[in-house]
Amino acid sequence: MNRNSRADEIMTLLFMLLAIAAAICFFAVSNRLPFYICGGAALVLRIAQYIMRIFP
Repeated sequence: MNRNSRADEIMTLLFMLLAIAAAICFFAVSNRLPFYICGGAALVLRIAQYIMRIFP
């Protein structure tokens, strides 16, 4: 995957949405499980994106 490709932009957008959802869950929900799920999914998505950039 190349930088600034369509797939790269979509993965970046999904990462940002998951990161924002994690921040909202951190402050709005007393249980931390939704925060861990959203934050973990955002991290896994970003790591997968970097791996896809390195190994096209």
